[in-house]
Amino acid sequence: MPRGITEDDVWKACDALLIEGARPTIERVRQKLGRGSPNTVSPMLETWFKHLGGRIADPGAFSAPASVADPVLQAAQHFWEVAQAQARRELDERVREGLAAATANVEAEKEKAAIAQAAAFSASARANHLQTQLDDLGAALEAERIQHAATAAKASAAAERCEALLAQLKAAQQAAAEERVRADRAIALADERATGAERRAALEIERERVLRTKAERSTESVAKRFEAALKAEVSASGQLSAAESRLQQHQQEACRREEALEARGVRLDARVLELETALSDAHRALQRAALPEELAQRILAQLGARGGKPGGATTGRSRKKAAA
Repeated sequence: MPRGITEDDVWKACDALLIEGARPTIERVRQKLGRGSPNTVSPMLETWFKHLGGRIADPGAFSAPASVADPVLQAAQHFWEVAQAQARRELDERVREGLAAATANVEAEKEKAAIAQAAAFSASARANHLQTQLDDLGAALEAERIQHAATAAKASAAAERCEALLAQLKAAQQAAAEERVRADRAIALADERATGAERRAALEIERERVLRTKAERSTESVAKRFEAALKAEVSASGQLSAAESRLQQHQQEACRREEALEARGVRLDARVLELETALSDAHRALQRAALPEELAQRILAQLGARGGKPGGATTGRSRKKAAA
C-alpha cells in the first residue's frame, strides 16, 4: 500500500527544485515525489512559501551538522555565504516571480471557480426552467388527452345520433312512398268516379236533346218528355253534385287533377246551360202554340214548379268552386 506524503517530503522536494533553479509548483512537486494529490500538496506548498523568507534570512537554517571540521566549516560557510548572497538575489527574483505567478494562478483559479459557479448556477436555473416547462408540457398533455377523450365521446354520440336520424329518414321516406301510392290510388279512383259521372251526365244531356227535338213535333209529347227531361236533369244534377262532393273530399289528394276536373265541370255547366236554354225555347214554343187552355196551364204549372232546380244546382256548384 503506498505511503502518504508528509510536509517534510514536500519541503525537501521544494528545496531540491529551488537548488535546481526551478520554481516549485504543485505539479513539479508531485513529479519530484512521484505521488501525492494536488489537494494534499497545495497547502504544504503554501506553508513552504510562507517560511521560505525566514529560512533565507537565517543562515543557520541551511547550516551543516556540528561534526564537520572547522576549516571545512569555514570554507563551506564562506561558499555558503557567497552562494547565499547570490541565491538570495536570484531567490528574491524567483520568489517575486513565483509569488506573482502563484497570485496569477490563484486569481485564475478564482476566476475559473467563479465561472464554474456561474455556469453551475445558470445550469441549475436552466434545469429548473426545463423542469417547469416539462411540468407544463405534462399538464398540457394530460389536458389534451382529457379533451381528446371528450371529443371522441362526442364524436361517438354524434355518430350514433346520425345513424338514428338515418334510420328515421329511411322510415319517413318509406312512409311517404306508401302515402304517395295511396294518394295516387285515391286520385285514380276519384278520377274514375268523375269520369263516370261526366259520362252519365253526357248521356242524360244527349237524351234531353233528343227529347227536345221530338217535343217540336208534338206538344203533348213534348210536355211529357219535357217533364221526363226535367226529372232526368234533376237526377243528373244530383249525381253531379254528389260527384262534386266526392271530388272536394279528395281535392287535397288530387291536386294534380284539379284543373282537369274544373275544366270538366265547366263543360258540364255549359251543357246544363244549353239544356236550360232549350227548355226556355220549348216553353216559349208552348206559349206560342194554340194549345188547349187546360193543357197549357198544366204545362206552365209544371214549368213553374220545376224550372228553378237546374239553375239552383248550377249556383250551388259555382259556390262550391269559389269556396275551393
